Amino acid sequence: MESRVEYSPVRAHQRFKAVERALVLVDQGPESLPYHILDISEGGLSFRYLGKKIKRSEVKKISLYHDYQLIVDDIPIKAISDYRLQDNIIQVRRGSILFKNLDSEKHSKLETFIKSYTEAPLPIA
Repeated sequence: MESRVEYSPVRAHQRFKAVERALVLVDQGPESLPYHILDISEGGLSFRYLGKKIKRSEVKKISLYHDYQLIVDDIPIKAISDYRLQDNIIQVRRGSILFKNLDSEKHSKLETFIKSYTEAPLPIA
């Protein structure tokens, strides 16, 4: 029997797997480092990093790079989650952020970044 219940994906935007060297610079002042983007959408992204947990309250903006080329600068964000991926001597963590209030120029640059520096859509979940 066919289901009449409409399917509503959990996420508002399709996520895409980022290519190698797609990087996010999390603005934490002079100690800022670029991190590898795991996946990205028009709504936000997730990234992996090594070391201690980033304090959510300290992260307000990010910038997107490919290799050393700046693609989108000063994207306002909200930190969503941060958790440990592996139990090793060196901590590997995954951070997730939500993009906030993008103007049309930043949104256009974000779309270009997604088209240029992602491989394939990820399953909706």
